[in-house]
Amino acid sequence: MSVFSSVLNTEGISEQRGASWKDSSAWKRLLFLASRGAFPHSCAVVIDENLHMHAALGIVRVLLCSNGSGDDDCRVCSAWSGERHPDLLYCGAPSKPPSIDECREIIDAMAYRPVVSSKRVAVVFSADRMMLPAANSLLKLAEEPPEYVHMLFLLTDEKLFLPTLRSRSWSVSLPVPRSGESMPPPQTEEEWIRWIEKNAKSEVDELIVLFAPWISYEVERGAYDKAAALERIRLLIQTKRLSRTMVLDLIVLALKEGIVFEHSFGDLW
Repeated sequence: MSVFSSVLNTEGISEQRGASWKDSSAWKRLLFLASRGAFPHSCAVVIDENLHMHAALGIVRVLLCSNGSGDDDCRVCSAWSGERHPDLLYCGAPSKPPSIDECREIIDAMAYRPVVSSKRVAVVFSADRMMLPAANSLLKLAEEPPEYVHMLFLLTDEKLFLPTLRSRSWSVSLPVPRSGESMPPPQTEEEWIRWIEKNAKSEVDELIVLFAPWISYEVERGAYDKAAALERIRLLIQTKRLSRTMVLDLIVLALKEGIVFEHSFGDLW
């Protein structure tokens, strides 16, 4: 058994329902392997589409870092500019699978050696929604990459990922509530305190993902007005690009305090 397969074996692991993907054992193991130089050359990460960029950056920052921390003052980390790095290439975009031309550009670019790191990483977004010619074009790179190349495929539904690519990649599913899964929002004062503490540093996209199971829960118990209100809040957050603080305030006011959010955020709505 390889170092990767022994360390990243997630069979039999039961993640706590509703647990943050960043608290999961699968995520911690991915970062451990990235920090130790044992990360697979081709890896498929299954996570909600809203979190594709967050997951990709979390892995790539550690993978490229000279010291394996991802946030120090080494030469590699100093080369980051927002979400860009000289040794990181994006193929497609979150919710937009790459075309065959974009895939061919990545293949050509990966022939060049790293600029500042010892590795180059190609992140392929929405890999489970690629057209067949685009997916097929990446087979050789995934199977026989240069020793410095890592392919990171982000997908939402592993069953839709091209089987020949899937067989060449290590697949890891991160525990994020999926569409159709039912989960109640916090109910008691204590539950709300824990929820606020847990999500105080969450990205807005991570908070948006929480709404699907909450809406499903309200629909299942026949609380259609509450489900509709949750959907309106979700759309407001998604379309108005609110700050994390505003999103947390909105959720607490509307769900915990029961304030009609259109009254408090009328101008935004």
